[in-house]
Amino acid sequence: MQSRMRFVALGLVLLAPASALGWGFEVHRLVNRAATTHLPPAFAGFAQWADSLEQLSVAADVRRCCDEAEAIRHYIDIDDYDEFFLGTLPQAYVDMVARYGRERVEGNGIVPWAIEATLAELTLQLRARDWARAVAAAADLGHYVADSHQPLHLTRNYDGQLSGQRGIHARYESALMEIHLRELAPAPGRVSAYARPLDAVFEWIEAVYPGVSVVLDADLVARIESGGSTASQVYYDVLWRETGALTQRWVQDASLAVVALWFTAWLDAGAPALPGDPPAAPSAPGLRLLPNEPNPFRATTTLRFEVPKPGRATLRVFDVRGRLVRTLLDEDPGRGERSLVWDGRDAQGRPVGAGAYRLRLEHGSLAVQRGAVLVHE
Repeated sequence: MQSRMRFVALGLVLLAPASALGWGFEVHRLVNRAATTHLPPAFAGFAQWADSLEQLSVAADVRRCCDEAEAIRHYIDIDDYDEFFLGTLPQAYVDMVARYGRERVEGNGIVPWAIEATLAELTLQLRARDWARAVAAAADLGHYVADSHQPLHLTRNYDGQLSGQRGIHARYESALMEIHLRELAPAPGRVSAYARPLDAVFEWIEAVYPGVSVVLDADLVARIESGGSTASQVYYDVLWRETGALTQRWVQDASLAVVALWFTAWLDAGAPALPGDPPAAPSAPGLRLLPNEPNPFRATTTLRFEVPKPGRATLRVFDVRGRLVRTLLDEDPGRGERSLVWDGRDAQGRPVGAGAYRLRLEHGSLAVQRGAVLVHE
């Protein structure tokens, strides 16, 4: 049933008009597609679903026609909360409801918590290795992240209705984006996982929110220079002149945030092997490297191992490119199970970056290996 629903949703997406979709049909597709160019090497296999991630990027908008609860997941009128400007706004949904009441919170939109809930769903499906559901959740996550990087999704004055500028929402996020789509393509970038994803969401909302006044002011300037027209080429040329550089940054940042959340979910799911990933090394007779605990880890992780007979053994940590990070053991450990602690540092005592690492135990001609995932606070 889930598979059937997914394909029905995809069919609706392909038939939906671009003007009906947040940020415009093509921008949502662009953000999800671009996110697959930012994937860390250990997670690069996720790009095998790039086409589906792109096609399903607007499924969340399509659901708005049939799901009353969907619409509030695409925005937050953050400026309806005075505490936002004071830096004291609660972030947890339960705290927001306790302070403001469910009706006000949901009436103002819940995109931060839609992102949080969809991230949890993606983590669950990755852990279960249910790739179809994981891809659908990842696509939805990309949609909500992109919407929260559109400043008019962050304000009560979302369509200029409070300032006599009605229609600016569609003019900016759809009509203008269609004209300048080629200039929005995000460049590949480097990302790391989020230790506190909800904190990250509120941080980028705070960074994007000043764009509300930028877009509204640009609309006024464009109207003046176009002689009052909001449909002329002059109007759109000026609107882009005033907002283009920031818009490119918001789209770029959205694509980076999307993959950072995908990567976070994968790490929190235990970094499961993706279809097509190289198989893990087979176990060597009598040589054991047990799963490190915890994994993923944030500060230290304990490695347990056993060699079959006396003799020199090595236990090394490598990064995803095969470069030696640190040698944890280079001696005869003796018989029986032993344990070592890795503190997430390299041979020079420097903290290593968040990501996936390979642990390799060698004894004579035998070798076994396992993966370890470090997530920074």
